[in-house]
Amino acid sequence: MHLDDDIKGLVKGVFTGCGILCVVEIVVGFLISLTGLYSFDATIVIGAVGGTLIGMICFIWMAASLQKSLDAAQNGGAEVRRGVQKGYTQRMGLQCLWIVASVFVPFINVISALIPLLFPKLAIYLLQITGKLNLTQKVDSEAGVKGGES
Repeated sequence: MHLDDDIKGLVKGVFTGCGILCVVEIVVGFLISLTGLYSFDATIVIGAVGGTLIGMICFIWMAASLQKSLDAAQNGGAEVRRGVQKGYTQRMGLQCLWIVASVFVPFINVISALIPLLFPKLAIYLLQITGKLNLTQKVDSEAGVKGGES
């Protein structure tokens, strides 16, 4: 599947943001551990990296599902809504599996594993705040084509 340039740019920005937020989470976890509240160990890093990867996988999965729906809409497909819903359900299933794994697998820190599931949304907000993403632009009736003001 070929992603439109707009979607590729969004995915690249979100992936970069998620990576930065993962590093920030690990550093903040280390700094908090210096206060003596808990000990910093590999479970925190495993949880943060694993959760970030799950968040990124779910985001690229969403982008691919969106692209597929845009392509189907452009070709007059009637199955667009069902495809989007199926992709959403599968992504939520993957996140649920990660949550269960982070709770029951002993070498994953639960808190550091769950925080990164919020990273894609936070990365989008950061892209909007910095002006690198503008979601208020109107979209033309052709999928993926930015339209002018009407």
